[in-house]
Amino acid sequence: MGNVSVNNLVRMANDIAENLGHGAVDDAAAAEQVASHIRRFWARAMKAQIKGYLNTDGADLSAVARCAVNLI
Repeated sequence: MGNVSVNNLVRMANDIAENLGHGAVDDAAAAEQVASHIRRFWARAMKAQIKGYLNTDGADLSAVARCAVNLI
């Protein structure tokens, strides 16, 4: 994936959190699953962008997605 907008990354992270959160025991477990997914499948630049977004604002990330980004 080339230059992905931060809005798309936020949407993707939130979608992953929603999908993986259904089978998780709690939010912490869901966040770890989301972080694992992001670590494996997102490009380094995408991870840097979402981390930068979290560090400057992060308001549009769900609670689980926010925790996941903190774990990557």
